[in-house]
Amino acid sequence: MSSSLRILICCNDSHGWWHTLRTLDIAASLCKALDECSILVLTDLATIGRFKLANRVDYIHLPALNGRDQQSFSSPGLNIEYGNTLKMRRKIAESAIKTFHPDLVMLDDSLLDVPHAYDTQKIVSGLAQELPNAKIVWGLSDTLGDPKVVIRQWARNEVLTLLDRFADEIFVFGARQIFDAAKAYRVPDRIAQKLVYTGYLARRVMPPHRVEVAISQTNQALPMVVLATEGSSHDFAMLDAYLRFLESGTDSPAVRSFIVAGPAIGSQEKRHLAGRAKKLPNVVFHRFGKHLLHYVRYADLVICNGGYNMMCEILAHRKTAIVVPSLTEQPDNVCRAHLFQERGLATVMQPGAFHPRALQALISQFLGGGLRLLRKSRYDGIDLDGLVRIPERVRLLTGRAAPEEYQPIEMIPATLAA
Repeated sequence: MSSSLRILICCNDSHGWWHTLRTLDIAASLCKALDECSILVLTDLATIGRFKLANRVDYIHLPALNGRDQQSFSSPGLNIEYGNTLKMRRKIAESAIKTFHPDLVMLDDSLLDVPHAYDTQKIVSGLAQELPNAKIVWGLSDTLGDPKVVIRQWARNEVLTLLDRFADEIFVFGARQIFDAAKAYRVPDRIAQKLVYTGYLARRVMPPHRVEVAISQTNQALPMVVLATEGSSHDFAMLDAYLRFLESGTDSPAVRSFIVAGPAIGSQEKRHLAGRAKKLPNVVFHRFGKHLLHYVRYADLVICNGGYNMMCEILAHRKTAIVVPSLTEQPDNVCRAHLFQERGLATVMQPGAFHPRALQALISQFLGGGLRLLRKSRYDGIDLDGLVRIPERVRLLTGRAAPEEYQPIEMIPATLAA
């Protein structure tokens, strides 16, 4: 019988739930592929308890931070000083490492943001001393944003030094044909050799029964639009504009709509939007998006902010998408949206251009000629098997697979980083 494999996965989710949701998908795929695996997730997502966890997966909730720098960061749940909140988080993480004794630690790219980068350095340094044989893996989104901005941020936060000292491998959850992270972010050769492109993390799970029931209660002869906001100051304006489009009357294309309000919209605003949606036919409004990604399978058009998880689901089901990212708050979404638009996989709109008249024209354009999927040729070179390949790589890193039996996934030649 094989020995137990213990994996600790850490992420931060001050501005939504998408990093944690991605983490839970990775954890589920690891436990499904590796029978001997047990996984502990560290996250500050307040709603973590609402999500169903896979067998042999558990979590520890960290005190939350909010904002994007030391001055604006504060804990929404605790009325204590910023420094004390960071200290509590660090102590909890260090205690989990000492008690759980992981064989592998996976760290999410959200921990590279200010001020997490400085705090993460202390945690990872302590991990290396406490468990010198544990493998350390970083998981990066397909793109982190505009290269010039990321390069400056990485230099300020000493990210390359951190990856050089404390990374056995660096997983990039994307395809190099779409975005070459090493080249774009000027990663030195010795670090570039650690980068492994896993492919996009496309889930292959059947939707729960409640999703099918909700869909069956609408007019299934109408095309279906899924609108999901993912955590920016523009989210209320987006939902308001879409409802005004539906409320505008007979000139609007007839559709059925599934709307999910993002975490940035307040409770009072959600009640207001839900009340308006209830008055409209064939509209389902959710205040919380636990099953949001499952609706994409049935959609004819998806409208979103371009978050990583949502775009993976759009790729997996070849859906037509309108992406409306926040230019200031979602730099990775902006970059991702334009990369997808260049391949004909999405249409990008500026938040200021998202108004009822524009929606009427676009939805008529996309759905007026009948329902259709995007051409398969547009997906050439887009690897969607990340959730299959990550367990393979973990198996090899932790000595659970014989190297001669393992088919390695694509790694970046060091020459590309020059």
